[in-house]
Amino acid sequence: MSPKWKLLAVAVTATIAVGGGTLAYADSRASWEEQFGGEAGSPPDASRWVQQTGCEWGNGKEEQCYTDGGRNAELDGEGNLVITAKAEEFNDRHFTSARLRATTINDPGTVEVRAKFSGYVAGAWPAIWTTDEANWPTNGELDLMEIGGGGDWKPQYHSHFGTVDDHQQYGDFYPDDSDDPTWTDWHTYRVDYTNGADGEASFYIDDKLAATVPYQVPDDAPAYVILNIAVGGWAGTPDPRLHNTMTVDYVKVTEA
Repeated sequence: MSPKWKLLAVAVTATIAVGGGTLAYADSRASWEEQFGGEAGSPPDASRWVQQTGCEWGNGKEEQCYTDGGRNAELDGEGNLVITAKAEEFNDRHFTSARLRATTINDPGTVEVRAKFSGYVAGAWPAIWTTDEANWPTNGELDLMEIGGGGDWKPQYHSHFGTVDDHQQYGDFYPDDSDDPTWTDWHTYRVDYTNGADGEASFYIDDKLAATVPYQVPDDAPAYVILNIAVGGWAGTPDPRLHNTMTVDYVKVTEA
């Protein structure tokens, strides 16, 4: 099965079973959509995703080496992408993981990702976000979901913008919907955003608004979707036996 990455120009009404659930339709509004169809064990489509590699990330504070070729990022054959961070010796480091960046540039609008996580392990830092690495933080960063800092295994959202000398950040933990939320279950993370001097970002979990925060970036600031699990850094000292996964059902980007 070929990857279901679609430039959508007409409405699609078929029901698609993916990722342990059902995506009712491929949204005809989407600028692009990835549903990770493919054979189990195969890497994500290289024409759609760049597997960023190397061992020097997070200003030297992170402890993983990012690999490619499907070593730490592979399809599960059921319509999902699985990113795995794990303890293993690699290039004089003790951990490997994967970091995928979409090849498509986003315009202001909506980014939505459905994902789940394997659970808490010290030092794991899974994240779903958008940024322009070449001009950060001027061109901004939107964290639809990241877990690792703050001492709790629960997702947070953030916007970043400004300059290196005047870095602006807004965000918080996503609110709990029950006394015992299960963050290892499937959840949908979404941000609706605009650029410009009056730009804003509204973060949602499972279609429930968490907050709207400032997002003041240039009107033409580009952004790429990034999926990764870092090790160490903001997430603290890693467990030497670390093994952590992020499973992604779909990524959908809709222009405003």
